[in-house]
Amino acid sequence: MEITNVSHIQSAQHIQGSHRSPVEKSAAETASPTLSQRDSISFSEESLRLSNIANTNAESPRIRFDLVNRIKAEIAAGTYDTPEKMDIAVERLASRIF
Repeated sequence: MEITNVSHIQSAQHIQGSHRSPVEKSAAETASPTLSQRDSISFSEESLRLSNIANTNAESPRIRFDLVNRIKAEIAAGTYDTPEKMDIAVERLASRIF
C-alpha cells in the first residue's frame, strides 16, 4: 500500500462493495450448495434446558403482588422484623463471608 498526498485530507466518502458482472462470478458462487456446504447449528442439552427455564420464567408473573402486599402490611404493623428472622439473616451473611 502506498499513501500519497498526506498534506491534504479529504472528507469521508461512502465505500461501496465490489461489483462483478455475472460472467466474473466464480463457480462456487453460482453453484447451489450441497448438503455438506449448508450452514447448520446444534445446541447442547444444557443450553436447551437453560432456554426452557428462561422461557418458563418469562411466562410466569415476575412480581408476586400478594406477597408484596403482605410484607408491606407486616412492615407497617411492625411485625415483619423478628429476632428469628434476624438470626437467620446474620447466619446466612456469616456463611457467605467466612
